Amino acid sequence: MNYEGKLRSLRPGDRLNYHGIEWRVIEYNTYKDRYGYETEEWLLQWEARKKYYLLREIDPQNPESAVNWYLAEPIKNAKIYLPDSQNNITNQLWHDMQHQEMPYPELKMFGKVYFFESGTKGTYEEGKDETSRITWDYWDTTHEANLALEAWQNGDLHIYSTKLVNIKAFSIAHKNLQNSWWLRALRVSLGTAGLLLLLVGCSMLIFG
Repeated sequence: MNYEGKLRSLRPGDRLNYHGIEWRVIEYNTYKDRYGYETEEWLLQWEARKKYYLLREIDPQNPESAVNWYLAEPIKNAKIYLPDSQNNITNQLWHDMQHQEMPYPELKMFGKVYFFESGTKGTYEEGKDETSRITWDYWDTTHEANLALEAWQNGDLHIYSTKLVNIKAFSIAHKNLQNSWWLRALRVSLGTAGLLLLLVGCSMLIFG
């Protein structure tokens, strides 16, 4: 399994290192739309203080960089403005995203102006549950800082500050045994009862 494959195998309970901090994987979810845009999303938590999303994106509209990895920080109590206005439009964004065909060309947050690049409307899968989500992506002029807006079916608006990351900056610190690929394969091929018998048999051979 290559380096990217190892990161993609991360599931809840696993841990990884990033810039000297050990993060725990809390959730794993996926998102896709009908045009082939896809993301895999890992919710990472450091102790009880910080949460980030590690994202793997496949964007068929950008074939030069078809696969990208991002780190997204949820922004609480964000204030978003149109570039030439002092009116905070955050509270109306969910309605605008659900009912407005054309996104705002520019938005401003924390004094920085972001320019609209792309939008998606697709299905978000969390375990066996599915819901719809609309996303608008904005970038600054250097294309280093991203503002992502998500309008969820239940009325929630999620706002993220996102940046591109090099996956080689991450290393797996601990792999939960329950998430091991060989154990998942055994579950499928043997079923739960067969797997238990196999584990008991191995224990008897080892410990007598």
